[in-house]
Amino acid sequence: MTAPHGTDVEILQERIRIIKDYCDAINVTDNPRGIPSLSNIACAHFVIKEGAEPVLQMTGRDRNRILFQSDLYGAYALGVRNVVFITGDTVLMGTQPLTKMVFDVDSTQALDLTRLLMEGYDLGGEELVGSPNFFLGATFNPTAQPFEIQARRIQEKINNGAKFFQTQAIYELEPFAALMEDVREMETWTLAGIIPLRTSEMAETMNNKVPGIRVPEEMVSRLRDAEDGLEDEERELASRKVGLEIALETIEGVKRIDGVSGIHLMGIGWEESIPELVKNAGLAPRPNRG
Repeated sequence: MTAPHGTDVEILQERIRIIKDYCDAINVTDNPRGIPSLSNIACAHFVIKEGAEPVLQMTGRDRNRILFQSDLYGAYALGVRNVVFITGDTVLMGTQPLTKMVFDVDSTQALDLTRLLMEGYDLGGEELVGSPNFFLGATFNPTAQPFEIQARRIQEKINNGAKFFQTQAIYELEPFAALMEDVREMETWTLAGIIPLRTSEMAETMNNKVPGIRVPEEMVSRLRDAEDGLEDEERELASRKVGLEIALETIEGVKRIDGVSGIHLMGIGWEESIPELVKNAGLAPRPNRG
């Protein structure tokens, strides 16, 4: 779920209500692309208030090890139990490229840090007055090569406490299936990332500006063909229809890959797409969640 670019809690609550009955948990992002948004710890609090389960994303780009520890204490105190660590996008992709990036610890080190907190001690060796107990996750690039190096990194994150993984957006099934031949032998759960494409411009932007994501030219062409000759609203509606078709085809392909445990749907400002994808793909939240 995308956090508001500002303080409008009503927008946040509306987005939560759109998707909460169509998922097991709601991932709250952490200033993606270096664009400052409403604190994701605050977002997670409102997810809980709406009766849903949050997954808190935490990036190393904006935190040193002191703030990591402080934010983890605060998140746990507010009821957050699931955390997924990422190293973070470069701010050069965002609207404030002069921002100084921190990168005091990467995602693998953040997992190890949190595992220590869960044992009752901080990084200085001081005993905690109340320790958290998180379900820890991390991410991986589903198309990164060589696969052997990527698999080693995934195993290292598992060794440091990761119980589940969310992948970046998948548009090419073959490299993801090849990597999953190694991952499916590991003791973890993998949630395959799906981002529905709204327009051909969005697809081209992802190819040009989002590291680790490649939208095949055939998909870009399908979006362009749908938009061709149309204006404004009609153009957008036609493009979104094709974007949903592509996402559904990708979900069906992902479901056939051995070792995939679930789907991580990323609406990126198009939360309305998530209920439609869940219903049309035959997905459903697990019963008796909570």
